Amino acid sequence: MFDESLVVASAVSAFNNAAVVAPAFLWNAVLASPLFVAVYVFGRKFLDGTGLRPYVTGARINFWTIVFTALWVVFMGGNYDVLRDGVSLLPWVTAVILFAASVFIGINTRAVKFPIWYGRRDASKRRRWWINVLVFAIAMVPVGLSDTLNWWGPILQIGAVLIGFILGRRSGWQIRATICAVGVMLATTIGILMQPELWRFGQLGNLTPAHLIWIMMVGILAAATIALGVVNARGRIHQSAYVKLKWLMRFVTVLAVILFLLTEAVPIFIGAIVMAFVLFAMSVWHSESVPDVLVNRAVALTTVAFGVLTGLVVVTAMGVLWYAVLRDDTTRADAKFLL
Repeated sequence: MFDESLVVASAVSAFNNAAVVAPAFLWNAVLASPLFVAVYVFGRKFLDGTGLRPYVTGARINFWTIVFTALWVVFMGGNYDVLRDGVSLLPWVTAVILFAASVFIGINTRAVKFPIWYGRRDASKRRRWWINVLVFAIAMVPVGLSDTLNWWGPILQIGAVLIGFILGRRSGWQIRATICAVGVMLATTIGILMQPELWRFGQLGNLTPAHLIWIMMVGILAAATIALGVVNARGRIHQSAYVKLKWLMRFVTVLAVILFLLTEAVPIFIGAIVMAFVLFAMSVWHSESVPDVLVNRAVALTTVAFGVLTGLVVVTAMGVLWYAVLRDDTTRADAKFLL
């Protein structure tokens, strides 16, 4: 009970969140809400006035969401004195997140030429390989320092970034931006739930209803986005069977959500997300057609919720701006069939 590691863990964890009853992420969002309102109200008008609206696309929003999420994972992970040493799986989770983000960034930066060409126009251009090595080494310093729980931690994180970036650059892979962005956000949310004290999110094993509800909201929005993005409307399933199955999945999903709110367990959270995905996927598959823009609105809402969860104001603002651009393309009634 009075072991010094437990005392330090409790003190530091409580300090990170100020208090169990004060969800810092939510208060930060409340304080930043005037900015979000301004972006929603005036953002589209500003884009139209400056001619920048064609440049605000879902692909760009997803790309920068992945970039900022990867940076957040690198710079916000820490406080290893409060981790469950020896049993933590979080280094592997962060490595997977950074690997996926690096692959996507590598794919979308193939047009950038490496190594850097250096020299005057009228002189013979030389390849300064050492400049690229130096830049990469400097960039890898925070990546390595983001995981010092074990001796192999820096090697794991740097290797994930390096291998992912090279694969993205050299392979012929193509990854759908929406699915990759939502996958990265969902994996990060699972990492936050695994050990909230690592991310200055909440106190170990004692999250408030605000923490749990918002995490669940991000998960359900991510499930809806993935279902809309990967499942095609086929008009299948007989109507009578569809109604029965729909009510069954609603009941199972609500039960899983309630069980998660009571237990805070990661496996139950993943199970609830799977149940929600099946519910949404069944709705899409049963429909004759689904508006193409609906997946964009879903990913915009997921981005907004995820930005609030992580305290990334810029990500929330991007999601709000993207939603504002799309707000006249669909109505709420277009999405009711999912539930």
